[in-house]
Amino acid sequence: MDPLDALIIFALCFVCELVDSGLGMGYGTILTPALLLLGYDAHDIVPTVLLSELLSGFAAAFFHNEIRNVALGIRGRDFWPALILASGSVLGVSAGVVIALNLPKDALNASVGIIILASGFFVLLHSRRHIEYRRWKMVVLAIVASFNKAVSGGGYGPLVTSGQVLSGVSGKASVGITSFAEAFTCLLAVSLFLAKGEHMNWLLFIPMCVGALLSVPFSVFIISVTREHLLKLVIGIVTMIMGALTVLKVAS
Repeated sequence: MDPLDALIIFALCFVCELVDSGLGMGYGTILTPALLLLGYDAHDIVPTVLLSELLSGFAAAFFHNEIRNVALGIRGRDFWPALILASGSVLGVSAGVVIALNLPKDALNASVGIIILASGFFVLLHSRRHIEYRRWKMVVLAIVASFNKAVSGGGYGPLVTSGQVLSGVSGKASVGITSFAEAFTCLLAVSLFLAKGEHMNWLLFIPMCVGALLSVPFSVFIISVTREHLLKLVIGIVTMIMGALTVLKVAS
């Protein structure tokens, strides 16, 4: 790989993970189409993005827990929501990987974009309200989001983070929970991709992983000093933007 290409990927992944670890969304959703525009093959991109996000996701969850944005210890208040999301991901990931190479992606990506756009709208609409939390809602959310993740490499964070906020989980906790659950989802997806013979582009992975990991402490600190109501507004706006961009990308 050309050194300039490696530097571009490093910088791109640093920024994408800065957004993702801070808002619980954006790494795969932004990075996958960006790498496609740079000329990389989708079969290289998706497994590599998933592997790098596996590492950065667990790192982000660790730092969020350490500075008490979230309580992921076994007796912590956020342990069970995180476990429910991670468990629900098993079915979605399995289905997503099985059909990833056979399903036409344009219709799916358009649907994902519309769902993400709607999620962002409802987060803004209910930013000062709390909706009753239900475990079954989180399981359904995890299945749908992890399916999207396995198929496209993105779309997990916007759905899961905004879905938790809509269910009454605090903005800071929802970001930390998403980081943990998404990392677990990536672990499952990478394992299944490798089991089915997909290869890993290590030249792409190295600058990607280094850039992502270096950004995690900065983004976690930023969210720790952000006001809760402002964070909900930002999550809603960013979710809507990502949904709109996804729809526009498919339409173009």
